[in-house]
Amino acid sequence: MKKGISKLLITTAFVLTSVSASHAMSDLLSLSTDPIWPTSSKPDSNLVYSITTVGRGGAGLLEVTLTAGGMPPGVTVTFSPSVLRFTGNQITTQTATMTVHCSTLVPLDCYPFTLTGTSQRGESITVTNTVSFTPFYVMTRRATLYLDDQGNRALRLRGLGATGKIYQIETTSSLNALWAPLGGSTADANGRFTFFTTQATNAPGRFFRAVESGP
Repeated sequence: MKKGISKLLITTAFVLTSVSASHAMSDLLSLSTDPIWPTSSKPDSNLVYSITTVGRGGAGLLEVTLTAGGMPPGVTVTFSPSVLRFTGNQITTQTATMTVHCSTLVPLDCYPFTLTGTSQRGESITVTNTVSFTPFYVMTRRATLYLDDQGNRALRLRGLGATGKIYQIETTSSLNALWAPLGGSTADANGRFTFFTTQATNAPGRFFRAVESGP
């Protein structure tokens, strides 16, 4: 009889544990933001950030609403999507796009703006943008180029320079030869600029540089 009661209690405890786990509420685990380089050599007045959200779903639906704060005057923010939904019981990553419209060229990376994800239960996570440079530095910074191989001989040049400056992109096959112009690219408010080019078949290695040509 005692053995039967013990088995019954153990089974009951196991069932309660299983029910508790299966009906566990979903949790918002982390939130992060990263600025995106412009997709055109002539960016508009928008700055775009990628928002990465990590959530763990339980039995219930987790809805996370994104908001931003601490922006400079004259700045508006939109999210796409503005609400992220997590279901299931696995750790899941979802991304959203934060578009910041600046009526004037504001180097937003110089401001400690905040990003908040809030669940339907009122729980929230807030992260603050890390400020490394002053607005004056970003508006006068010398350009640095990064080269990305896009495949099929397509190349993307990502530049980090000064706010709103126009850069002439030049190339040469030898540092002892003359530089040839490829075209121009304009930096966004954060000083990021993009230029696309192609590499000819069996062409020798090339060097690239960005020369400031705008005001």
